[in-house]
Amino acid sequence: ADDDDDDDDGGCPAPSPARTNENSTTDADRKSDEFVSNPIRSGLRTMLAGKASMEDSVLASMLVATILENDAVDGHVLETLDVFSTFETSLAAYLQRDLAEVHGADVHPPSLNALARGMETCSMVGMMLAERLLHHRFSSCDIEELRDSTRDPFDRYFQTSEWIAALDASLSYFAAYSRTLSQSKNVGDLFAEFTEMEIRRRYAQDAEETHLHPDHHDDIAWVCHLHNFFPSNLIDDAQSLIIDGEDNHPAAGSSNEIEAAKFAIRITLHLRCLKKCIEEFRERCSSIVDPRSNRWYDQDDCVSFRTTQKADDAILVIGGIQTTRLPRVGTDIDLRGRTFFRGSLPTKASPRMTSFRKGTNSNTVSDLAIVIDPSEVYVTRPKRGDPNRCTVLAAIPLRTVVASATEGALLHVAIRRQENVAETQNENNIVKNGKMTLRFESNATSLVVKECLDNYCSAYRSRIASEIDDMLQKLMSEGSQPKSPDPENQEEWADFQGA
Repeated sequence: ADDDDDDDDGGCPAPSPARTNENSTTDADRKSDEFVSNPIRSGLRTMLAGKASMEDSVLASMLVATILENDAVDGHVLETLDVFSTFETSLAAYLQRDLAEVHGADVHPPSLNALARGMETCSMVGMMLAERLLHHRFSSCDIEELRDSTRDPFDRYFQTSEWIAALDASLSYFAAYSRTLSQSKNVGDLFAEFTEMEIRRRYAQDAEETHLHPDHHDDIAWVCHLHNFFPSNLIDDAQSLIIDGEDNHPAAGSSNEIEAAKFAIRITLHLRCLKKCIEEFRERCSSIVDPRSNRWYDQDDCVSFRTTQKADDAILVIGGIQTTRLPRVGTDIDLRGRTFFRGSLPTKASPRMTSFRKGTNSNTVSDLAIVIDPSEVYVTRPKRGDPNRCTVLAAIPLRTVVASATEGALLHVAIRRQENVAETQNENNIVKNGKMTLRFESNATSLVVKECLDNYCSAYRSRIASEIDDMLQKLMSEGSQPKSPDPENQEEWADFQGA
């Protein structure tokens, strides 16, 4: 009868041998969970590894992220369900997939936008899973022993983690892919523009960080909030829950490389930001070596990844982000040591600008000074009595200058994204509908100003292209470096993992 009951259990293992002691556990008892079929866990692993459709992977990441965010599901439950090791392996496999094969294997392959969304959500689940694992291991350790230790108990995990290794490899791959596309003729100078757009999409001004240092009241902090990319944020997103026919077909024709460049930049910056947050965690845990320090007293804060990543110098330069506020209209600047030209507005100027010319000879065209700096262009009005001082009328970031052309003594400058230019430009109608027109004393002067402006713009673009290439090469080299675990930490990690 017992045998018949075993057969009806649907493949469950036979009852373990009788125990002589209630508190003793046999090997069969300890291994019994390995033989129990768990189709839900198996299905989630398949989807998180990218072996199902792209939509399934995104939905699975949303489900797992919701579970990991629930404090009621503690680390012991996740360990009992074998979530830590099995899900980490699946997520590592997802990051290391051959996306070219994924994108071209099906008759209706997923769009690059869908691939990017899948990479973002699954990589974020990996970070959330790593945080829960570290927190679980940390809570099982002797806090007093950790306070007295000068070593980082998590260092061994970062050296042996499959997901960390996959993150480094994937970041190196996408950095190399981005660099290849940046050198394509079809992409060209658009690559720098795409990179700037993606940086400005991810990074934003942070009021809290800006006011941390009241002595630098003019400094602006830009940060990327990774929690905006948590998969649970997509629960109410119809685009993620409903398959859109147009969104699931790649673009055709010559725009393929352009769309691929946008995709590569998006994933590269996302993985880079993710890695920066993890590196910040490691540095926070290992930088303090004084045994008397209190780095382990605040347990919740210590074993938590900070999902706010402050923009570094490379991001600020490439994104054309102004960390120091531009001079406002009405403030004065000094012309000494700067490149500038005397000019004026066209004949048909606004009444407000006409008032600036009161008391001057109407035949002169030198009532304005156009200052060309390496990063900005200023339209100013000289101050009476001091030829070296000028009042700012408009401040135009050089990155917004699209092109320039002369028409006799007139110089026309096309400016993109007018909303990013100083707010005072529209007030004086210096920039209108994305165009600024200035008049100089002769055709030759107009040509000289255009040549100077073009040279400054070309130098600026070359500097940005060089910064992008340096950043990509650095990411490629970091991902290709083999990791050599410290043998001295092997025994300590074994004790930490088995705590």
